[in-house]
Amino acid sequence: MSRASTGRARHLRFQALALFTLAVGLFPVPFAASIADPVQLAGAFFGWAVAMYLFAAGGTLVAALTFDRGAPLRPGWLLLSASYLVLIPALIRLGPKATGLFAGSLRTPWVSSLASIVSGALAVTGFILLSRAWRASGLDTSSRTARVAARLVALAVAVALAGPDLVERLPAALHGDILAAGDVITDLLDGGLFVVAMPVLSAALMLGGGLVAWPWLMLLSSVVAWLGYDAIDVYGSAAGLDDRTVRIAEEVLRTLGAAFAFSAGIAQRWMMTDAFRDK
Repeated sequence: MSRASTGRARHLRFQALALFTLAVGLFPVPFAASIADPVQLAGAFFGWAVAMYLFAAGGTLVAALTFDRGAPLRPGWLLLSASYLVLIPALIRLGPKATGLFAGSLRTPWVSSLASIVSGALAVTGFILLSRAWRASGLDTSSRTARVAARLVALAVAVALAGPDLVERLPAALHGDILAAGDVITDLLDGGLFVVAMPVLSAALMLGGGLVAWPWLMLLSSVVAWLGYDAIDVYGSAAGLDDRTVRIAEEVLRTLGAAFAFSAGIAQRWMMTDAFRDK
């Protein structure tokens, strides 16, 4: 098989992975269509969310274990895996109430807020380590101007998605609302993820063949989904959507965020194994 044919075949495999990820992201819709009772639906979403966090943690762990100890990319992927694992204990402690479709109140909002903050901090640190390893590899030949432009575009997207929720929650956070403070910090961390990762994706896309961009493209898709998760409540309310529809949309975006993280890890594994075979 020629090099060009091999490249096309590999692109097709990554494209199939991306389509699979999008299909997984739509799973909450049939859940909602088949379960009318909000308590039962909350239970279904609860179990699904735990499964998806494990799914994401497993995929990113696969990427980390692809590299030997001491490899520059390994710590970043390990931190991304940990960023999903830390969400699971808080979710289990809150139970179906964490999905927002249960008729009870959150008695321990600090658990959810703390888990989200720790998760976001781990993810940002992981992205920073991955981007530094990328630059140190010598693959990034983009100019400083191009990197700054990519960050500005990323910042504009992050502000458009996370900004309204941040503005809405900030007054309550300043008045001591723990849950609101957690939401504000999470919005900032999610926006920071996008700003850190966008220059790497733009540089990766410039490389011949573009195969190396797939893990970053899926990581960025994960971050966009999480930014959408932050934004959907505000935008959904502004659009006149009812609470159930907004909650289903949130679950779709949460699923996409976790599923694309899993796929990014698998894509990184494929990239490394393909590179090994080509030697």
